[in-house]
Amino acid sequence: MCIFCTPCNVSERQERRKVARRAEIRRIAVRLALDNGLEAATTEAISAAADISRRTFFNYFGSKDEVFSLEPHQWTAEEIVAELRERPVREKPVESMRVVVQSMAAATDFAGFAAEWELLQQLYRRHPELYSRMKLDQADRAIAALVAEFGVRLGVDPAADLYPGMLVNAGFAALQAAENHSRTGDRDLASLIDEAFALLARGL
Repeated sequence: MCIFCTPCNVSERQERRKVARRAEIRRIAVRLALDNGLEAATTEAISAAADISRRTFFNYFGSKDEVFSLEPHQWTAEEIVAELRERPVREKPVESMRVVVQSMAAATDFAGFAAEWELLQQLYRRHPELYSRMKLDQADRAIAALVAEFGVRLGVDPAADLYPGMLVNAGFAALQAAENHSRTGDRDLASLIDEAFALLARGL
């Protein structure tokens, strides 16, 4: 069962609204920095342009730098772990990861991601110091959560056993490779993900 396709509970709906609002504030902040310069894009100016208070701004972002990081996803780490827990315990780990990645891809706005990335790239070219501090916080949390969950499923300690981390990071790399390929050809993303995981399963 795809948990991304089931009705969300209250906390999940709230989290999704927060993710969408963060993306909206980020777009406003980046446009402000591009139009008026990074120094002019203060938390006060961003808050005013987004029609929110500074206190509300800091409910969404821990700092001004954080507003200029990339976060394209429409899922949470908790949802991804729940998706993994739906898979049979005896299923091959690479197959479980494939199903999870397919669900993630179905719930990700790659078109919006590309547009946001294009905007951010303009800003990073002008201010390379921002790029060096960029964090994909949501993806990092998802990777850490999946590594921990695979450790539980496999009965190993991810701090001592490399396998869970290799599996999850390879899965995310497969998603990235498939998404890149889908933008240059006419094949759908789902079939490319399946092919990428078939290559992983064969040991490349």
